[in-house]
Amino acid sequence: MNTTHWSGVRLVAGRTITEGLASRSWRIMTALMLLAGLAVVVVPRLVGDDATSYTLARVGDAPDALLSQLQATATAGEFELTVVAVPDVEAARAAVRDGDADAALTDEGPSGRLYVAAQQVGTFPVLVSQAVVSLTLTERLVAAGLSPDEVEAIRATPPPEQVPVGRVADEGRAGVGFAVGIVLYLALILAGTTVASAVATEKSTRISEVLLAVLRPRQLLVGTVLGVGALALGQIAALVVPAMVGVVTSDALDLPAAAATDVLLGVVWFAAGLLLYAFVFAALGALVDKPTDVGSATLPANAVLIGSYLLAVTVTVANPNSWASVAASLFPLSAPLVMPVRWASGLVPGWQLALALVLTVAASVWLARFAAQIYARGLARSGRRVSLREVLPGWTDRS
Repeated sequence: MNTTHWSGVRLVAGRTITEGLASRSWRIMTALMLLAGLAVVVVPRLVGDDATSYTLARVGDAPDALLSQLQATATAGEFELTVVAVPDVEAARAAVRDGDADAALTDEGPSGRLYVAAQQVGTFPVLVSQAVVSLTLTERLVAAGLSPDEVEAIRATPPPEQVPVGRVADEGRAGVGFAVGIVLYLALILAGTTVASAVATEKSTRISEVLLAVLRPRQLLVGTVLGVGALALGQIAALVVPAMVGVVTSDALDLPAAAATDVLLGVVWFAAGLLLYAFVFAALGALVDKPTDVGSATLPANAVLIGSYLLAVTVTVANPNSWASVAASLFPLSAPLVMPVRWASGLVPGWQLALALVLTVAASVWLARFAAQIYARGLARSGRRVSLREVLPGWTDRS
């Protein structure tokens, strides 16, 4: 496009942005997205400050060695431990029964007895039992003639190294990717419907006829898409910027640094997805004569987005490296929703991400040219709803 053409595009885009900013619905949706982004920062700080704590009731005074080991376990496990003394076994049982203690340790039996609530499910009783067994084993080894250094050497034997093996490299990061997929789906549906509604409104009110008197159809199409795209990116920024701050700074979320990059990558995929679908939604919007028919007219594009979203949250989440996940993440129509979710698994080669972006952009260029022809032919037919067959390139106009 030459300078004159771009002036027309800027004129339409500026008009679309001005109308969007004045729209009450746009302001409300942007405020909701901003609140959602702030919630990512605020909520973890409100609910994440409560440290896990346990109370152990002990009949009599607990040995210093046992207390030291339990405190070391509490430090390693990042929980708070409180040990309270009770006079007898009945008091220990009552403390557990009444919920005043999570467990109670007595000297009954050769290694003592640990009372826990019948509904107690957790690791704390196991940790107390391990501490008691370790202390008892140390005493018996010393009684058997081993020196304290020899006992310590035995106890210092490291456990087997644990190597996590799963379908994703980090569950927290995968959770962020899942959330990004949901936001992308909703944002693309909303942005696409907004584009189609804007085109349908302009056509029904004859504004498009006035604009086409001084502008070409392609200028009107590109300007509308760019204007709505800018408004949509503003809404995404209102959500993403606070969310990224929360991901990076919140200790309560305990997420890897790569999660912040995944959120930023989601913005890139939103732009790619909008470029891919916006022209299609605009072309479909040009087929209707009343804005109320936009929902049925855009059903084909919505069906593709819904199908891609279902692939992302079912097939890709279950197995990011299955053949179906790989294929869906590379196929241009589904890549904007599937690849961000799959990428967050941490198991995707970089070349696949680059290939998916290249294929999506290439498909966007082709779809934009194809949609522009449908858009121009749809705007030229007013007074009734136009069938897709009438405006498809290559078909004879049989109206």
